[in-house]
This record gives sequence, C-alpha cells and structure tokens, in this order.
Amino acid sequence: MKLDLFKKIAEIDECNLHPKFKFLRDNPMLIGERNVLTNWTDGFIDRDNKIIKEFQTTFHSSFWEFYLFRVFKELDFEIDFTKDRPDFIINYPEKFFIEAVVSNIKKEGRDEETRNAEDVSSMIVPPHKQSDFHEVMDEAIVRNSNAILSKSEKYINKYINCDWVDSDKPFVIALSSFDQVNYGREHFYPMLALLYGHYFHPKLDDYESKESILKLGTNSSIPLGLFKDESYEHISAIIFSCTVTLGKLTSLSISNGESDVQLNGVINVRHDYEYPHYKPQVVTMDNPEYLSDSLFIFHNPLAKNKLNPEIFKNSNVIQVIPKNGQLSFEGENTPIYSRLNIYKAMINDYFVNLISEDFNT
Repeated sequence: MKLDLFKKIAEIDECNLHPKFKFLRDNPMLIGERNVLTNWTDGFIDRDNKIIKEFQTTFHSSFWEFYLFRVFKELDFEIDFTKDRPDFIINYPEKFFIEAVVSNIKKEGRDEETRNAEDVSSMIVPPHKQSDFHEVMDEAIVRNSNAILSKSEKYINKYINCDWVDSDKPFVIALSSFDQVNYGREHFYPMLALLYGHYFHPKLDDYESKESILKLGTNSSIPLGLFKDESYEHISAIIFSCTVTLGKLTSLSISNGESDVQLNGVINVRHDYEYPHYKPQVVTMDNPEYLSDSLFIFHNPLAKNKLNPEIFKNSNVIQVIPKNGQLSFEGENTPIYSRLNIYKAMINDYFVNLISEDFNT
C-alpha cells in the first residue's frame, strides 16, 4: 500500500507547507515525478503517524527516507517496522541498523528558494573551473560533520540502550546532503575529506592529506579523517548522496516512461576513472538512470562491526572500501557527478558536446 503523500492535512496551514512539496503538488506537468515518489512509499509503514506531515512541512528528511526504503526494497532487504528506532532495522540478508539523517542549510545561510539560472548552470561547470569549489566543499564538510556526529551521539547515548539494538551488529548512518543551494555538485569530495582525510584540489587533480579545516568565517577547527579515529569504531559505514533531488524524480520518470507530458529532460555528468573522466549522459528510456545511481557507501576500516559489501552488489551503489592504505571504488556503474534538469527542447548533440569539451579540457 502506498502513502497518500499529497492529501490535505487540516491542521497544516498553506503558508507552512514546504516550497518543494507545493511545487510537486501543484504543477500539473509533474505527474511522472509524483508517480515515482509515490511508488517509493509502497509498503512503507508510518510507525509514528507523522511522516506525511513532515514530508509536507520539512520535506527533505522524509523524502530521503522514502528513497532509502525503495532502494532497500529493490535489494530485497527485510525491514523490521515493529520498533520505532533506529529508522531502518534490516533483518535480511544480514542484521544491521541504519539511522537516516539530512544536512540542511545553516540558519543564516542562503535560502534554496533563491536558486537562480546561474546556480542551475553551475551543475555543468567542471570542478577545476569552479571559483567557489573550496567554499562549497568546506561548507559541505561542516554541515555533514554536524549531521553525522549528531547521529553518532544518539546511537551511543540512546539507541544502544534499546533491548532490540545489538551492539555486535553493524550500525550505519545514511546521510543525504541538502546543506547549501548548490549541494548537487558536491560529489564525494567532502566525504573523502571528512571520513578519510583526503582533501581534493581540482586544479592539481590530486588529494592532500589534511587533519582539519577551519569553519568558514570562524577560528573553529573541524576535524577530518573520522574513519581514522577509533572513537568512531561504532559507525560501520556511511551511506551518502548529494543528488537525491527533484531532478532525481524527473530522471527516473523519464527512465521509467512514467509520463506523456514530460517537459523537462535530464543530462547527467558521470565521473569515470578512465579518460575522458567526465561523460555526459542524456537520460532516456534506452539510456536510463537507475534508482541506486549516485548512491555511495563509505566503509570504516576501523569499524568494530564491518558492513558486508556483498549485500549491495546487485545495485548501482558505489562502495568506497579502504584496502592496503588505498581507497578502492567498487560498483557496476560510473557515479553521477552532477545532474542538469532543464527543458528537454534545450538538449541537443551540440549542447552535450560542449559540456563534454568543457569538462575534459
């Protein structure tokens, strides 16, 4: 049974609805996107009877949970909904626990509603040509660090005391970044720094080993390399994405043929380890984006309880696994660096070739 996500809730005033919810609800051309999203909830159990309200008012956290649920269902995971925490208790194929979280824009930060044409076009600017690359990266590190540490503390101080939470089973934090206006082009760079201490410099196309950064505009130091610190051994892995967006719904709607009135098209820029390193993909039913495309799992080499990578093999998840002092990137498809969601009439071979040339020169 699917959740009725767009039903009218009497106690919620129109002015308190999230702009993204209203955009999805009110645009008649987004029938495909609504279908994709509603299908994500098929079988989802609202244990505390508030997730639809949260979806309509705060949006991101419930949107992320719906997406995760669909991914886990596609992988044939057996989910225990009889307990109210953590967010996902997986019983099959192996027992482990997942707590979902999102990183949001800081209180004094620029509002996402101010997103403009320049922000949209920045999705197809390569890292080495982004004047604000390090600003975006450092903000992501700070906001994602806050989100991870909050769930780490909750696990240690609360969840581990629950009778049904087994401290000998893996604990995973699933993080989706919505931390700034242009979160969709963070890629995996902030997470490589935050978790492993590998800080990327695009103009050098190389990584620097760093132990900390300064929080923007302050003298506060943010530690890097969390997965090099034994005090985080209780975190088995981090599931992460910065591209579970409304554009993801559009891309899947196109890929699945969900709508006959689809006005927008999608170009994904995929990041390959072979030259040319950046490859544009025009999404079609014959050249689709898959549900688990753009999802990463970062494994903790010091974890007390390791997460088994094998259980994610039947997906397009990219797994980052430390081996012999190096990071191994394992997966069936090249990861999505960024996604451009625009009117499909604007997409042509010339435009796609320009993107390819700009990224690879």
